[in-house]
Amino acid sequence: MKSVRVYPYRWIVLAALMAVIMASEMQWLALAPISRAAGAFYSSQIPADSLIGPDLLTLIHLVVFVFFSLPASYIIDKVGLKWTLRSSAILLAVFSIVKGLGAASFWTVVVSQIGLSVAHALILNNVTLVTARWFPLRERGFATGLVSFAQYLGLLLIMILSPQLVVTNPHMAGYGEGIPSLLFWLGLATATGAFAVLFFFNEKPPTPSSMEPFENESFFTSFKLLLHKKHMGGFITIFGLVWGLFNVFIAKIDSITAFIGVQNSNGIVGLILLGAGMLGSVVVPLLSDYLRKRKLFFFICMAGILVGVLVFASIPLLDEFILSPVMAGFIAAGILGFFFQSAIPLGYQYASELSFPVQEASSQGVLLLNGHFIGIIILIFMNLEGGRFLEPVLIISVALLFAAVLAVLFIKESPIIVTEDERLREAVDKESVRQS
Repeated sequence: MKSVRVYPYRWIVLAALMAVIMASEMQWLALAPISRAAGAFYSSQIPADSLIGPDLLTLIHLVVFVFFSLPASYIIDKVGLKWTLRSSAILLAVFSIVKGLGAASFWTVVVSQIGLSVAHALILNNVTLVTARWFPLRERGFATGLVSFAQYLGLLLIMILSPQLVVTNPHMAGYGEGIPSLLFWLGLATATGAFAVLFFFNEKPPTPSSMEPFENESFFTSFKLLLHKKHMGGFITIFGLVWGLFNVFIAKIDSITAFIGVQNSNGIVGLILLGAGMLGSVVVPLLSDYLRKRKLFFFICMAGILVGVLVFASIPLLDEFILSPVMAGFIAAGILGFFFQSAIPLGYQYASELSFPVQEASSQGVLLLNGHFIGIIILIFMNLEGGRFLEPVLIISVALLFAAVLAVLFIKESPIIVTEDERLREAVDKESVRQS
């Protein structure tokens, strides 16, 4: 058995990466939980009932991610992993401070958001390469899981902090006040996380962490490889819808809160969605591993997402029933969060097994990028004319999800997770025996 040497410093590298990603996620959604209050604060600077508004900031993040994910591998090849991340950290620190200091100007916030989104895209696209260089094979799944946890934790924290630091009750004096203070302190926190990467990140350990070579393939190479895998084209589309809708629900969380009849931008719907999601992200993949079933549990997740979105789309009809729209919205948020955030890690693993031996990083990169692209399309329609089309988009999403649930039935089970006994049983069932 060949042995490799690992270094305790790998955990410092990972902690620095987690800190900067968590802060960057918070910057992305800083105003999403309090979108209505932010709209009131910047009302004199933005046109009414247009794409330009607080929700534009979340849209910018998705668009920039799509465009800067594509050249990420090229940039790393030219300047190296360390300087790519350090340059991204400098961008993150500078624009977070500019955003905080210039928070009173909506357009300063917009420009800063573009810079922050560029940095975030470059950092997030390097996670797999960082774990491959610093961690042995047996620890890479855990290390990547910790990075995902940092992302969700950042989203959860901003759902708590933003409503606490800003006046979000429309019936109170000073509605929307507190946004400059929120963005200033968040800017300092983000800059601190960025400096952690700047000072503590190293290119690679003195000796390789694994005997297995790692190649960082371009998006186009990965996409062509995956399309040659049977069932992967359909799975990429299905997963893209899941990831895209998750991004949309997080980005439009305050509009959805208003849609169910909650006047105060208190972040409660986002907390329910993310809290249930963190539970689901552990429970469902664990059950899938234990029972050695990918297709079944992914189907269950898709059905759960369909039910959650269907409840939200039916909110205007619920006044005629005993269940209040607000309570129905809270229940739907819990269902959606649980199945959204269990479908995402499960889907990543399912895709990597369907596409084997294509590298897992390649399949994840394609899934992530496609999900962001679908999210952009849905979010644009939701933002048209000040969000007037939110309900029609939800109804269309129900139809798309129903088609996706049916499509999962035609995706094969993971060829890797199926046991030898199961393969033998399938072969026996297919074999026709004729008596002579």
